[in-house]
Amino acid sequence: MGIRTAQQYFDSLNDGRVVYCLGERVNDVVHHPILSICADWMAVDYALQQDPRYQDLLTEKNDRGERASFVFRPQRNRADLLRLREIVKLWARICFGKPTGAKFVAKDGLNAVTVVTPRVDRKCGTHYAQNVETYRQYMQDNDLSFALAMTDVKGDRGLRPSKQVQHQDFYVRIVEERRDGIVVRGAKAHISQAPLANELLVVPCRGMREDDKAYAVSFAVPANAKGITMISAEPEVKEPGNYFDYPISSSVYINDAMVIFDDVFIPNERVFLKGEWQFAGDIAYMFGNFHRLSAETYKAAELELLTGAAALMAEYNGIEKFTHVQEKLTWLTMLTEATEIMGRAACEHCVTEPDSDLVYPNPMIANIAKLYFSDNWHQATKYVQDIAGGIVATLPSAKDYMNPETRDLMDKYFGGKAGVPTENRLRLVRLIKDMSSAYEDVITLHAEGSPAAQKLAIHALADFDRYKAAAKRAARIHDGTDHPIYSPLPEFPMRLSK
Repeated sequence: MGIRTAQQYFDSLNDGRVVYCLGERVNDVVHHPILSICADWMAVDYALQQDPRYQDLLTEKNDRGERASFVFRPQRNRADLLRLREIVKLWARICFGKPTGAKFVAKDGLNAVTVVTPRVDRKCGTHYAQNVETYRQYMQDNDLSFALAMTDVKGDRGLRPSKQVQHQDFYVRIVEERRDGIVVRGAKAHISQAPLANELLVVPCRGMREDDKAYAVSFAVPANAKGITMISAEPEVKEPGNYFDYPISSSVYINDAMVIFDDVFIPNERVFLKGEWQFAGDIAYMFGNFHRLSAETYKAAELELLTGAAALMAEYNGIEKFTHVQEKLTWLTMLTEATEIMGRAACEHCVTEPDSDLVYPNPMIANIAKLYFSDNWHQATKYVQDIAGGIVATLPSAKDYMNPETRDLMDKYFGGKAGVPTENRLRLVRLIKDMSSAYEDVITLHAEGSPAAQKLAIHALADFDRYKAAAKRAARIHDGTDHPIYSPLPEFPMRLSK
């Protein structure tokens, strides 16, 4: 089939899927006043693939000479990772810091099961890697959109999946095994773009123990499969089409839906993990490696936008030469460029999977980069708000500005630096308000894993033996331990003078 058009993507969503939004069953997700924003945003993927300016980056020819989406390709070297990163960056820059969601998250889940399933096969004698490859080819041949269903609803966070008290379905689990497949039940939360995706790729969200093996399950399923119900998150979109007051949130609706699996049948050929509990955590962890690279890539583009808004606001307010403003702009520049550099470094220093030709982003660098930008995001928006001033909180709406009775008054009294049109200043204020909302604060902190998850990963990956060896050498502690880097080093200071 090759790459699809945007219209072919829209047509594919008319498939009887069960979706609810704002208390109502949605029969047509493409033309729904809110869900259509998500559909249009996701369709950008297909529009760009048809654009000659971007086609060579986003696609490549397959064995049949047809163009296919590059993101379905396994990542085999740092060049592949760097190209994947450039694709995410392009998506993010075009979509105001929010990459088009048609394949954005789930590509990282596909890469995760691609890396991990051969490990399972080698230990357990399964054939999951072939299932993954067959599924990958199917997705590529049909150029389908897909969402990653990872985060379980969890129930009592203090109890493991199999120890839940109210019921056993807080995590997606296998409730029946048949000769030709499995039946699953449970629910996933915060599943971005699920109501507008063709397929759902399901993976575990945590490590499991043997008692939890029914929850150690990974599979792919069409979004319209019998037994699947999706409930859309409450939209942030307040006034669809009002790009003056809501330049970001009226352009992008990330539909973070709850996905309920009510005894859904999954054929064997679409199963990638079925009770091999030792590998559930491996898949979750590997997804984190890939998705944190995606996170720092798009967030670097979003930080370009935020830092640019701060610099432009300083000019519009006539304060660009004030020392405290320049210090804030310098700090924002550091955050933006460091996030960009660390994302690239995670590719340059990628890790090769043993007994494989596959690679994945450097986990230490990827986790540090994600923690760095998310931990500093609130400080960044604080600086931008400080530069912009209290007008961010109290500006009248576009309706007042467009009202002939109040337009001249607003033009006169909301003006800033001479020569700057008042409308430009007001539009920029609204952009800053949209980018520094509570929604943006929360999603930056928790998307791609909470800060606690990054801290745990960084501590687990830390080479404390190397750090301690450096300290022992400087303190002249000789306790009989050797280190390959520090033990061979010559003594210092060297007695070189005569």
